[in-house]
Amino acid sequence: MREELKGKNFEVFTVACDSKGAAAAESWIKQANPQHPSVIDEQHRVAELYGAKNVPSVFWIDEQGSIVRANDPVYAARRNRETGESTVNQDYLNAVRDWVSKGPTSIYVQDERRVQAHTSQMTAEDVQAMASFRLGVYLFQQGHVKDAVAHFKRAHQLKPNNWTYRRQAYNLGNIEQDYGTTFLQAREDPASQPFYPPLELPKPT
Repeated sequence: MREELKGKNFEVFTVACDSKGAAAAESWIKQANPQHPSVIDEQHRVAELYGAKNVPSVFWIDEQGSIVRANDPVYAARRNRETGESTVNQDYLNAVRDWVSKGPTSIYVQDERRVQAHTSQMTAEDVQAMASFRLGVYLFQQGHVKDAVAHFKRAHQLKPNNWTYRRQAYNLGNIEQDYGTTFLQAREDPASQPFYPPLELPKPT
């Protein structure tokens, strides 16, 4: 997609949000060998600023630097772990092509109200959860694992459907030992739903 559209003022920019930083993300980036800019956000600033609660989260940004479509929970291609087969999301890729071709008149561009709804404004609970998560990461990095887990649990309690907090906490520690669950069980917990919100993609006329 990037190679196809790069001559039409289009670029891909990927951000890996991981509390372990390069130690966790760099090898994956090198294996992918991206031709586009790819960076690591160890502080989760992107997720905090734009309301990204899981990965992947796709944003469209126009030439003026404005977000015109926000927080799409979509893979361009996804591999079935059981069969090994990969499925390309052609509908979404065609939507990107339509936007690159038509700009602001594309039916897939969201208005300001919808963009704001998908990036979400910070509530008091969001701020408390963010503070608990940040403190948990800091304590873990300082070797205070038990105290870190307590703050991670507080963040999960406040915002159970924020999978950015859950993924990072589980990855830093031991999900079964620290939280008494598995990733699959946590994912199926009604309190943590939806894991991936439904994609709002207009049908072309």
